[in-house]
Amino acid sequence: MNKAIKIILAVSLIFLSLASRAESDSHPMIQFKISSLQLFSSFSSFIYFQGDDRNRTRLLNAKNRGDQAIAALPDSEVELKLKWKEISEYVESYQSYNFDGVDMSLEGGWSILQRELNELIAGKAVTKATGISAIQINMETILSQYMGYANSTTGGYGVSYGDTPLEDQIKSLKQELTILADADSRYQPLVKKWSYIQGTLLAYNSNVAPFVVLHTFDGMRKMIASE
Repeated sequence: MNKAIKIILAVSLIFLSLASRAESDSHPMIQFKISSLQLFSSFSSFIYFQGDDRNRTRLLNAKNRGDQAIAALPDSEVELKLKWKEISEYVESYQSYNFDGVDMSLEGGWSILQRELNELIAGKAVTKATGISAIQINMETILSQYMGYANSTTGGYGVSYGDTPLEDQIKSLKQELTILADADSRYQPLVKKWSYIQGTLLAYNSNVAPFVVLHTFDGMRKMIASE
């Protein structure tokens, strides 16, 4: 095989690999998982800030994205769609809730729904997320657990489950973002934003500054969406 043919084959393999990666990252189940995690943290922030207009808007926008993502899944995903319907009804029931002090029952019920949906998604045989999609999933998982903790005075409904401690997830994501940014300079701003809030996230058990965390996450999501 001559040198020119070898080069053509090598380039072809690179493009095939990139195409396969792009296809896996746009897999409907992966996109639904990201959207569902965003809804989880949005409802918890809605509770934390006792239903203010900013967080009600964030909540309803996240629900709309989740509705679009679940609609892209095949009709055969009956169990998953039924669970999403239950989650949507929970959101709709409380999106106009009249808060009168802290209501721990809302986060408790929400945590149960989160766990049930996460278990259903985990049971699906889907292509593993890679690149920025994998980072999005890790980001949103951290935020949903962080906000669950912010609403709990007993150790955090959303933080106490899972195989990996939240502290380890937070530090690991910094490494993942750094590797991604070293390979593609477009993602350097994501590293900077994560560095800005990492200390606050690691202090989750002191229940500080959810507003700063949420604002920074919104900025990171916009950066990812623009790429």
